[in-house]
Amino acid sequence: MNIALKRTLLSTLVLPFALGAASASAVEITDWGYSTTNVFSDSTFSDGGGTQDINDQSLSWGGTDADDRSSVAITDVSETSGLITNGEFVEGGTFTHDNNVISDTYAALTGFDLSTSLMLTAASPDTGDVANLPTLTFATSFRETPNSSPCEGTSNGIPCDDIFTIDNLEGAEVNENGWFQIAAPAFTIDDYTYTVFLELENLAELGETTCGVAGAPADCVGLLTEEETTNSFRTRFKIASSPVSVPEPGTLALLGLGLAGLGLSRRKKAATA
Repeated sequence: MNIALKRTLLSTLVLPFALGAASASAVEITDWGYSTTNVFSDSTFSDGGGTQDINDQSLSWGGTDADDRSSVAITDVSETSGLITNGEFVEGGTFTHDNNVISDTYAALTGFDLSTSLMLTAASPDTGDVANLPTLTFATSFRETPNSSPCEGTSNGIPCDDIFTIDNLEGAEVNENGWFQIAAPAFTIDDYTYTVFLELENLAELGETTCGVAGAPADCVGLLTEEETTNSFRTRFKIASSPVSVPEPGTLALLGLGLAGLGLSRRKKAATA
């Protein structure tokens, strides 16, 4: 057999196996470490007296005594493992509103931005891969309602519930748990594509009237927070994966044969030129 032909056929056989071996070496990351960062920014308050304390993860307003002030706070979460690919949700941080009855002469919170970011680190196998997801920023509206009849936008009676809303949940869908869920942009590591889903618990559509009282869009979602009570909603997230589409072995073999044919055709043309 012609030496050139032998070499061409050999490369035809080696190519599919080489590509197959490269594909087989890529493994799915099944367990992740995770770290969330949640930050308040751009807080606004109504006119009035009292004092306001403004920090990255807490905001408070009202008088000088603890029971004469209201506040909101957010927590972070950090774990070295435990986020299982195609598994259950894990905790991503809790938003809390400590709601006290305060004088309507005090300046009160009217809104803020809540930014949340997530970093993932491969835990099993420990490949050294790190994924930083894009930061999500939620615009919120807040209404410290006067505790006098009729209660604005609520129907639970005196003292009136306060109103907390998230005003920009475009793309969010209600998931199988009944809560709003947002899919982050997918990312690919080796031969697998991963998608993170953020779930916002305890939030519901409030309706045009209640949203309007809070100064929010008519389709806002949020919660009514009871006076003299700690009210909260949780964020949770999970990760799903799917294999990247790769050619089947038969397709790779045909590709190799095609390349071989191209090589033979070029050699034949050069020989007859």
